[in-house]
Amino acid sequence: MFARGSRRRRSGRVPPEAEDPDRGQPCNSCREQCPGFLLHGWRKICQHCKCPREEHAVHAVPVDLERIMCRLISDFQRHSISDDDSGCASEEYAWVPPGLKPEQVYQFFSCLPEDKVPYVNSPGEKYRIKQLLHQLPPHDSEAQYCTALEEEEKKELRAFSQQRKRENLGRGTVRIFPVTITGAICEECGKQIGGGDIAVFASRAGLGACWHPQCFVCSTCRELLVDLIYFYHAGKVYCGRHHAERLRPRCQACDEIIFSPECTEAEGRHWHMGHFCCFECEASLGGQRYVMRQSRPHCCACYEARHAEYCDGCGEHIGLDQGQMAYEGQHWHASDRCFCCSRCGRALLGRPFLPRRGLIFCSRACSLGSEPKAPGPGRRSWSAGTVSTPLAASTASFSAAEGASDTSTKGTSTEPAPALFPYLS
Repeated sequence: MFARGSRRRRSGRVPPEAEDPDRGQPCNSCREQCPGFLLHGWRKICQHCKCPREEHAVHAVPVDLERIMCRLISDFQRHSISDDDSGCASEEYAWVPPGLKPEQVYQFFSCLPEDKVPYVNSPGEKYRIKQLLHQLPPHDSEAQYCTALEEEEKKELRAFSQQRKRENLGRGTVRIFPVTITGAICEECGKQIGGGDIAVFASRAGLGACWHPQCFVCSTCRELLVDLIYFYHAGKVYCGRHHAERLRPRCQACDEIIFSPECTEAEGRHWHMGHFCCFECEASLGGQRYVMRQSRPHCCACYEARHAEYCDGCGEHIGLDQGQMAYEGQHWHASDRCFCCSRCGRALLGRPFLPRRGLIFCSRACSLGSEPKAPGPGRRSWSAGTVSTPLAASTASFSAAEGASDTSTKGTSTEPAPALFPYLS
């Protein structure tokens, strides 16, 4: 765990709205729920839907990213004579591997999934742009894309970037194995690459190291290495993002590599000290209880307001400090009043029960009887369908109190309650 101070980091360079070419672009994940991309002040996400830029309909590679890519490759080529120059676009493709004849380009792309082939104006071109933004974050290389770095941090970033270029960066070369050669073994799948087959070579891995085109993927995210750009480390190839994370922690809030002498670590993830705050309201979580949801910390108030479950018995929301029962997407307060037979009202805590059409019963007789008892105020109606399995065993699930590390008691009919952890400094 890193614990080295409390400096807040909220200011920094944010491109003026008029300069952002992706402003207003729709989100591919949220669809109509997002009014259009608007860059957050210091997070690398949309202010509206909280999705990253690459999840939006970005139609072209940002000019800044293209410039950084060119610098990456030119810097690498100063230290190597093995890999070719960067690829270029053609009338049919947005990018092609360099140095190939047209028939070899076709042979290379025929090895890839159809939706990842970068035909112009195709899903494959969108995939390439998305991966360029994700795999090669500009803020991993240049201080101008970071928020409020101190001078010492800027020096560390420059040294970090230069070292990676010098020792790890490379670009794959695509070649055809001569038919007179028996071939080689793919570094990823371990299968044969025969004479006449097309393969990707990475000089950083050694002259004989090669991959099937579809196997040249990042060892962490398993995505195709975009434009064949790789970082070689400890016998494996990585995309730029995940290689950087092997060397330095990345802030989960602003997405930048952490160079400050202080940071916070919680649940295996890292934050700049001033960035460990609620994902919704951005209130500082220093010394506060919080709920981690999808690796994003929330203050208790925001979590209850946005994500708390509602009781299928009384219709009220279930507080973080209240016990709850859960079964196949339904939730109840862990009380005799709420978790009870829908016909006779018998308490079912710690007892087997029969789920049927979104209701729960104490016995088959009650489940087949006349109308269930009148619902309480605000009770919601469910239509989960008939469950014809044997009686389910119920086990209460309780929210963790401050200082606890385990969130629920496991049982066959229970889904874990949200985890609560005290602030870790």
